[in-house]
Amino acid sequence: MATLIAEIPDHSLKGALEALSPYVKPENLKLFSPIAVPKDQGDDELAKLAQKVVDAVRPKPSQPLRREALQKLLSGHDTFSNQTGQADPALRNAMGAISKALKTVFAHDQAVRRLAIPKKTHFPDGAYRGTVYILTPLGARVRDLLKAENAI
Repeated sequence: MATLIAEIPDHSLKGALEALSPYVKPENLKLFSPIAVPKDQGDDELAKLAQKVVDAVRPKPSQPLRREALQKLLSGHDTFSNQTGQADPALRNAMGAISKALKTVFAHDQAVRRLAIPKKTHFPDGAYRGTVYILTPLGARVRDLLKAENAI
């Protein structure tokens, strides 16, 4: 048995059903009305949280290191590839300042992990290679908002 789906205006529905009646038993006719797809409430909450984070970490013109740190954090920074394996104390300090600013939004110590999760990487022989920051959905939303403002 085949299924026929057609969008029929309300004023034509009676005529369409009468036209189908010689071919389809009445018990096989089923009427459906479209419903709106429910909006994901999680998106609204994520957007509100992202805006709070943006307000907390938005770099001021006098904070170029914060701007640079946010760019790196929110772009999937790889300490080995981007820093050739060298430590960057200025970046570490700027990340600390971002973490401190995030305490106004998140109460826990490692709030930066809500934006990007640091993952230590190793060479095949097991030696430490560096850290890669993996962006979270919240981090991606924050990045998009900051880019839209030209803040990063």
